[in-house]
Amino acid sequence: MNEIITHKILIVDDDELITNLLEDYLSGLGYDVISADNAEKAIHFLNNGDQFSLVITDVNLPGKSGLELLKIINETKDELPVILLTGLKTIDTAISALQSGAADYITKPFDLNTVQKIIQKVLKKQSRSRKKEKIYENLEHLKLSFKFKTKELDPDILAKEISSILQKMRFSDDDVLKQYELVFTETLINGIEHGNLELPSAIKNNDILQMAKFEELREKRLQDPEYADREIEIIFECGTESFNFTVKDSGPGFDWRKYIDNNHKISDVNLNPYGRGFLIIGHIIDEVYFNDKGNMITLVKYRPELNNKNIS
Repeated sequence: MNEIITHKILIVDDDELITNLLEDYLSGLGYDVISADNAEKAIHFLNNGDQFSLVITDVNLPGKSGLELLKIINETKDELPVILLTGLKTIDTAISALQSGAADYITKPFDLNTVQKIIQKVLKKQSRSRKKEKIYENLEHLKLSFKFKTKELDPDILAKEISSILQKMRFSDDDVLKQYELVFTETLINGIEHGNLELPSAIKNNDILQMAKFEELREKRLQDPEYADREIEIIFECGTESFNFTVKDSGPGFDWRKYIDNNHKISDVNLNPYGRGFLIIGHIIDEVYFNDKGNMITLVKYRPELNNKNIS
């Protein structure tokens, strides 16, 4: 019973008889229950700091529909399961919604014992999912190595995937993790554009014609096997105190020495648009290393609470 009491359920339905019935029944089982008669009120509750374990929503609601509410929850609180209430005539809609992220559905009229079983099943699955997430909180060391052809690498997707690992490890809070994701993306883009594609940074500026020229040359080289088939290697290594992110391209390299000081920090960087990547890295990353050739960069970041101890 103690575990059940910790679960908070949000019921969304404009039919007062339904909400009263479910509130009374679920409260009697030990759940903490709140109800809303439209999606807008439900969103208010969800954004008000309450930690819900489950949302049960009717498909047909005044204003935003239950399916729209499902979409919003999936986009903003993807760990929160949603059960749909639907009439038999809209069963196809419910099945379609399952494919869109709903955890389960309940058809009206419903049997309360069935409601209880579905809720228990969904919450049990959610509990297992959370236990799985906590595995990463106990991670001591992880090393991932990737090798892509230039044309096959999507910097945004890979950066997001690596950042999600740091999120599961609770390496930093979400706002800081978004900064890391941006750094990963910019570093990968630099490896692709200025490394493998050998695009001159001098033509990447605020001039519209020059920007168009840059993009035109970029697309042309992505179609040219000489550049598009070049390989780019990525190594991500993390532990309890820090992570390393290394990108090695197949380009000619560059003279990095004027950008890095003796403490492996980014020094005085040109603020032109083509210096954007270095500028971002310099503000977020603790240490930066290059190989002699200048076609491999390694970024080092210490866990924020250890930063003062590791960085002097």
